[in-house]
Amino acid sequence: MTKKMIIFDWNGTLIDDVWLNLNAINGVLEKRGIKPITIEYYKENFCFPVSIFYKELGLDLKEWDDIAKEFGNLYMSGIEKVKLFPDVIPSLEELRKAGIEAGIFSAMEHNTLNRHVEMLRISQYFRFIEGIENHYAEGKTHLCKKILEKSGYSEKELLFVGDTCHDYETAKAIGCDIALVSRGHNTAEILRNTGAPVFNSISELIKIRG
Repeated sequence: MTKKMIIFDWNGTLIDDVWLNLNAINGVLEKRGIKPITIEYYKENFCFPVSIFYKELGLDLKEWDDIAKEFGNLYMSGIEKVKLFPDVIPSLEELRKAGIEAGIFSAMEHNTLNRHVEMLRISQYFRFIEGIENHYAEGKTHLCKKILEKSGYSEKELLFVGDTCHDYETAKAIGCDIALVSRGHNTAEILRNTGAPVFNSISELIKIRG
């Protein structure tokens, strides 16, 4: 691999949390008498800003602050059950041995993200761990310039790895290459529609890109 650094998304890319997101969203819906959604619907329609997704589910965005807090509380109640995908640590070890640095850039709130990375005991693999300023999950493209500066590399020396169409948009905002993994919050078909290369896992990505 010719890249000097790989910047990873967190949710759905390094951690297997689609089930928890779905449970939290359905908790918010059920409280308001709205029919819960299936995992298939979720992966086919999930997008950023998440407020757009919530509006399409029939939620009133006049309640946005309450909705965001409810979702956050439901998500955090299950966060200790969230695990890394099985290939994450072996893949990070392989990158380390190859001299390729790594970072995390997530739409999760910054302090929550750092606590979760610490909880899973993998912070030592990353040069930086960067989340957003709040719990609204409105996206992360506005922080791309900051991430590029934190990396210390040029755009051509970076690879962004994520699991959603928003990660594709984020990589394009940074100006770097993108690879997507299809085990997260969007389906493989939706990811392929971006035109970006799509892989089943991070280990497959590293093996194929060499």
